[in-house]
Amino acid sequence: MNPWIQFGLSAFLVVIAGVKLTGYADNIASKTKLGGLWVGSILLALATSLPEVVTAVSSGILEFPDIAIGNVLGSNIFNIAIIAMLDLMDGKRSILAKVSLGHVLAGAFGMVLACLVVIGILVDFPEVAFGIGLDSVIILAVYLFGVRMITRYEKRSPEDHEIIWTKCNEEECRVAEASEIPLNRSIIGFIIMSIAIVVAGTFLSISGERIAVITGLGSSFIGSTLVAIATSLPEIVAGVTAVRIGAFDLAIGNLLGSNIFNMLIVVVADIFYRPGPILLAVAPVHAVTAIFGLLLSSVVVIGLFYRSHRSYFHMGPDTILIFIGYLAATYMIYILR
Repeated sequence: MNPWIQFGLSAFLVVIAGVKLTGYADNIASKTKLGGLWVGSILLALATSLPEVVTAVSSGILEFPDIAIGNVLGSNIFNIAIIAMLDLMDGKRSILAKVSLGHVLAGAFGMVLACLVVIGILVDFPEVAFGIGLDSVIILAVYLFGVRMITRYEKRSPEDHEIIWTKCNEEECRVAEASEIPLNRSIIGFIIMSIAIVVAGTFLSISGERIAVITGLGSSFIGSTLVAIATSLPEIVAGVTAVRIGAFDLAIGNLLGSNIFNMLIVVVADIFYRPGPILLAVAPVHAVTAIFGLLLSSVVVIGLFYRSHRSYFHMGPDTILIFIGYLAATYMIYILR
């Protein structure tokens, strides 16, 4: 099959499965009464990041390290760019001024993990065992510590995050309608959609590598742009849906949580990449992608603290900087490919 057609069909399946997966995850979270910040940053992030997981695993097995790492790092900067898109869609002051300050915790941990990935790319860490690098072990440890802190923060300050499940601003606050889908049906649907994403993610990885060869653009650029955008489609759908019902915290929590989880995917890719530590096998340009992710994440953290009420062209000044930064990152990855 033509790789472009295969890529398009795989991406379409990712969108369909990702939308339903997000809905099932949302319903499971609602009916089990899990905390809002934890749901946005952990559970929903896991659900919408499944395409990246499958692409990383299949790329690792097929020994396409640049596709695997380019995908997760490219998804990170694209996820931040989605914040700018959602702000433009809402059009009323910066979207970062409408969400809980608790998201700073997720944003900061994402930056710490991205720093570790940059160091792993630039420094030759020794292999620990079974081809897994010491850098992956450190990333895993920091990720688990971060999840523990987010969970403890959720329990310590639940009142800060109740707005995750509501439409809240200065003018109004209404709770979104709960789904009527039974819990057991949601769990079964979640599993089925996960399998669909596993299949689609595998073909995304294969077709992405073929497109890289055919176009001559290289695995690093294709993995950081085309494959990254395709695997981030569930985040786009989840974000747009959340903003439409006014659940701004859910949208931002999902995106920042996905960026944290994406760094765990680096560890997963390393486990399935058998020749050795995966970060030693990738092109140095991926460090540039990770650094741009750090820069864009820092703008988000600043925006969460500053909480600008200004708007230019229906976007806050922070999200305008995010949009410009994403374009600059894409151009830099292209010329360094």
